[in-house]
Amino acid sequence: MKRFFRYLYDCRYVWVWAVFCSVIFAVVFALYGIKMEAVWYPILLSALLGIAMLIMGFVRRGRKHRELERVKLSGEILPDISDMLPRAGSLTEEDYQTLLLRMEAAYREKKGEWDAARQDMNDYYATWVHQIKAPIAVMKVLLQQDDTPENRELSAELFRVEQYAEMALTYVRLGEGASDLVIQEYDLDAIIRKAIRKYAGQFIRRKIRLIYEGTSARVITDEKWLAFIIEQLLSNAVKYTSEGSVTISVDDRKHLAVTDTGIGISPEDMPRIFEKGYTGYNGRLDKKSTGIGLYLCRAAADKLGHRLTAESEPGKGSRFVIDLESYPFRAE
Repeated sequence: MKRFFRYLYDCRYVWVWAVFCSVIFAVVFALYGIKMEAVWYPILLSALLGIAMLIMGFVRRGRKHRELERVKLSGEILPDISDMLPRAGSLTEEDYQTLLLRMEAAYREKKGEWDAARQDMNDYYATWVHQIKAPIAVMKVLLQQDDTPENRELSAELFRVEQYAEMALTYVRLGEGASDLVIQEYDLDAIIRKAIRKYAGQFIRRKIRLIYEGTSARVITDEKWLAFIIEQLLSNAVKYTSEGSVTISVDDRKHLAVTDTGIGISPEDMPRIFEKGYTGYNGRLDKKSTGIGLYLCRAAADKLGHRLTAESEPGKGSRFVIDLESYPFRAE
């Protein structure tokens, strides 16, 4: 009904013209002494014909509106939008469609430039990360030659440098869609133990106990991305736990939980811990938090179709849960 009244409003000049024509006919006939019945009858016939034409115009406009809605709701860049647009019903519509096609061509050109620039940036970051690994590996070997407190401290900081380099590459890869995914069934225990071995030195250095009893669960996921999530959760657990333990557990519903006895997260920060760049009270206190780790974890979990949740109590620790429960699927 709203569209009908809008259509009547769009035709307002036609209605004004019709009324003025009727008034002119009535005045002229009155001046010549012609009976008014000769005016009302043709006006009535013209009104009936006008209503019929009005309804036909409204139906045509409704059809065109639905076609445009279909194009608008497609939500994607069409191969050629000119094939999707309804035929122009007037010179004005034809002009608007010409302008629209020119804007689309300009947008496609700009998008091509943006995609090329983004790909160049992704290639640069990937190359940089792989190149930086070589000097990191050399420094690791040099620091391992003498087991001194200074070298152990430098090794820990070097481990953080390597972790941040990997995080930069992960940030870039997350924006590349699903092309990097290899979804299949994996042994969850092997993925967890690999992450534990990577952070074993950090647990030993901080004198934090790690509790993990193993699991026989098999999950449908991507090994590399799931390992990244677990590693980030272990990194946060080590960073914010000064004493106590970190526990990794997997229940019968394939819920993988990483629980620590660290400083916890304040209630006002909990709703925003997965936001990009949000460090919260603990991050501002620590001065070393980037606010990107948990954001990448949530983004990677969403990419895999897993659900990542968190609960915490200040002063008692935090618990992060990855829902790995899978459902039967078939390849198409």
